[in-house]
Amino acid sequence: MALLALAQPAVAGQTAACFVPLQINKDNDHQTMLALPVMQNHCIRDVHEGRAAVLLPDASRPVDDVAAEKGFSGHRWGFLDAQGQLVIKPIFDEVGDYHFGVAAAKQKGKWGYIDPTGNWLIQPVFDEAQNFTQSGLAVVMLNGKVQIIDSKGVQAGQALDELTDSATLSDGQPALLRIDYKTVLLSPDGGRHVANDKMEVLQPFGHSGLFIARDADKGYGIADQNLTWRVAPQFKNISLDEHNDQLALATSVGGITIIRSDGSLDTSKYESVKAVTPQFWLAKSGDTFKLLDNSSAVIATLDSAAANSLIYQGDYVLDRNPKERVSVYVQGRKQPLSLPAGSRPLKLHSGRYLLTTRDEQQKVNAIIAPSGGMIGGAQSVGWLAQVADAEVIDGRLWLRNPQGVTVNIVDQNGKALLTQKSMAMLEGYRVEPLNNGIVADAPASLPVALIRPNDSASKSGAGFVRADGSLQLDAKWLDIRPAANSDEFDTRVKNQYIVKTAQGTGVVDEQGKVLIPLAEDNISPYEQGYALDYMNGKLTAIDTGGKHYNLPDAFEIESLGNGWFRYRETAAEGALWGIYDVVVQKVISQPLYQSVGHYADAQVDVQLPNSLWGIVDQTGKMAVDAKYANVKRINGALWLLTQPAVADTPESSVLAEVVGTDGKQRIAATAGLNVTQFDDGRILATSAGGQSWLLDAQGNIQLHEQQTKISAVGDWIKLSRQPQEGYLSGQGNWQIAPAIGVQSSAFNKDRALRMTDQSTDLIDTKGERVATMPQGQWYLPLASDMSVSYDPQDDVATTRYVDATGKQVLSLQGKGSQMVNGRAVLTRDDASKVWVDTQGKVVPDITYSDLGLLSDGLAFAEVENHYGFINAQGSFVIPPVFNAVSPFDSNVSVVSTDNTSMMIDVTGKPLARVDNECGIQVLYGAGSTRQWPQKMPEHCVPSNKTSE
Repeated sequence: MALLALAQPAVAGQTAACFVPLQINKDNDHQTMLALPVMQNHCIRDVHEGRAAVLLPDASRPVDDVAAEKGFSGHRWGFLDAQGQLVIKPIFDEVGDYHFGVAAAKQKGKWGYIDPTGNWLIQPVFDEAQNFTQSGLAVVMLNGKVQIIDSKGVQAGQALDELTDSATLSDGQPALLRIDYKTVLLSPDGGRHVANDKMEVLQPFGHSGLFIARDADKGYGIADQNLTWRVAPQFKNISLDEHNDQLALATSVGGITIIRSDGSLDTSKYESVKAVTPQFWLAKSGDTFKLLDNSSAVIATLDSAAANSLIYQGDYVLDRNPKERVSVYVQGRKQPLSLPAGSRPLKLHSGRYLLTTRDEQQKVNAIIAPSGGMIGGAQSVGWLAQVADAEVIDGRLWLRNPQGVTVNIVDQNGKALLTQKSMAMLEGYRVEPLNNGIVADAPASLPVALIRPNDSASKSGAGFVRADGSLQLDAKWLDIRPAANSDEFDTRVKNQYIVKTAQGTGVVDEQGKVLIPLAEDNISPYEQGYALDYMNGKLTAIDTGGKHYNLPDAFEIESLGNGWFRYRETAAEGALWGIYDVVVQKVISQPLYQSVGHYADAQVDVQLPNSLWGIVDQTGKMAVDAKYANVKRINGALWLLTQPAVADTPESSVLAEVVGTDGKQRIAATAGLNVTQFDDGRILATSAGGQSWLLDAQGNIQLHEQQTKISAVGDWIKLSRQPQEGYLSGQGNWQIAPAIGVQSSAFNKDRALRMTDQSTDLIDTKGERVATMPQGQWYLPLASDMSVSYDPQDDVATTRYVDATGKQVLSLQGKGSQMVNGRAVLTRDDASKVWVDTQGKVVPDITYSDLGLLSDGLAFAEVENHYGFINAQGSFVIPPVFNAVSPFDSNVSVVSTDNTSMMIDVTGKPLARVDNECGIQVLYGAGSTRQWPQKMPEHCVPSNKTSE
């Protein structure tokens, strides 16, 4: 909620009409509750405390200069009194209305406060200012900081937090104060960035540290990593397409503007834009469609028929509209590739590659790689017809025939790695892909596949297919396989391979260099740095350096990592696991466990026969008792422990805690605890109840405040301090302490409402509960005798009223206003309005299109689209001839027609009038005597209704 300058600006472009629709919220509740007219005056503002703001030519400038300016830019604000006299000349840029004898006023870009004569009570030094309140306090902004001041302009109470973004002070005693805070973002390097200018950071955009952000008043824009606006907030919305986040789509009245990932704006406006592939977009403008790339550059311009005939496959767009060929648009290429007519995508698992066919047998006729390199197409390539299946592994396209035999391997540049010569050499061998995690810029010598004989009796040798397509076959190798277990990625044996020869088995690197001599009988794949090894009929463990370790006598044994093994002594069903340390040759634990996890950082997770989990340390002792339904290692220093829960317990209610490897609790048992780890090691923990914690990699809590929500925005941390509401004494000190997660009303006759997720309470001036309100959303307007609720009952619009004791005293079908002096305005289902009393009785039974409450004995009423004023009996005292009216205040009201606003008394007698003449606003008094300006512009022909 931003700090508001509560005044209407006098700027060029203001409407010349003297009335405008009331700015109300979408559900109309505010206007309905306060019984305000749906139209409001503009040329003369509504009367407050016997003063009405009026917009007139600037008193400090010649009237001819003012008339020469466009719109009302040369006009300033002054005030009329209750007799219609101009008592404060038009010299202010902006003004608020009078509240408790003081009005906010702006002059030369700064705000201050004036008394009823227009003299400065508090000099104009503030950037923004709110109205003074009943408590004698006001909220201002000075040098970018929000402050609360007293009637002398001095800070009241303690200074607000430096991260205060805005504060709103309400009438009533004590005074309701709501504080909203600025958003803080922590960058991955630990930098602290404070969002300014009402900025709310929403989500990351692009790869240059940009964010989609929103200004509460101005709309959506793009912020940089310093939280300054790269694209000023001006759009109704900015969104990312769920299929492609390389461009942002900004919506405004004029259409859709594309924002590139560097924050620059495309100059074109489109009616619609959608991502059609991860690389291309289709944008519509009039009858034309444009195919765009991820930089928003136009790749092709199409008519409606051509756009509707496009085919999208993976990253590619195919245009089959030219009958003589098929055009294929590829990322990074200005011109499309051409395929033979009739070519169409072949739907295989081809990732970022495109395979096409053009015959009924579904034979491949072309392959296009991500770089745009092409195999086939207009040129016939014989082996393409053998392709029946495709799979992308480490960025390369593996092609197989119907029998599953590898036909070829294509890299990202569109190069087929296997030549006719190498294909002939591979006859009788199977080629098995390697997952080494290197996709781009792989060294030419890096193995991408293993060559293994189908039948060692007929074929000798094994080896590698390398990234450049070369083959390495060693005739002495009988077989080869990865050293790492296929189920895990173990960096200790990365790019190492177990090779079998006639002399024995050992380990080689990716160049074929022997790391462990080829002398073992057999070596199993490595798990957690250890493998099982047979040599001379003896089973041992072997590490990555080739060192052997004795094993216990067991039926089954598996590596847990770091020298620990789990073992079962028998083959019996349900046999339990024990733990053995091969490095120290010691049993850590006898067979006690139903399951044993991975051993690291001197701890391992274990499950007892009762299915509960705990943690065992390097001595075999319980570091964390086995009482959890699940344990999960967060990192080398922390565990997430989940407590048991009864069946069908929602996930948000399941308790979990974070514990360090030292056994100390970092986060106590919390419902719905969820943990996310960032690339830099930091950990974000959030709960279903809204709490959040930021921990370092060791589990030290860096941030945890009940008032602050911590969330992830990409790899940044967003700190959103929750708004607070409390009540201030007249000295500016907390009379009722602020709280988060509440919504409160202003005090009215020593009672206020305080709403939480659990209930709504009626409280006294000490903050003590007087009563708990009936279920629903309740309001307590400042002038109302009762609290009001609009919650439907059985899907029927209903208004309920509760008295100062919390007792419901009235329920009406329809929407009722606040109850003032025993009367409320009830809006019926047909939108007609009547008065009702505290018993719900209609008094009198006369309906109106719009209706207000009595003030100075009169109330506004609308019939046939015009307003007048009625008495307590419902009879018009002032005829309905106006387009807009205000409730009476100090026995005067402001009324308006199309181009005129008037101040009238309770008899309907005009006291003042503002007309638009000769390009300026002109003020007349009673009897049509011109009050302002004192002289009309020279070019102006005097009206017959004016009087000098």
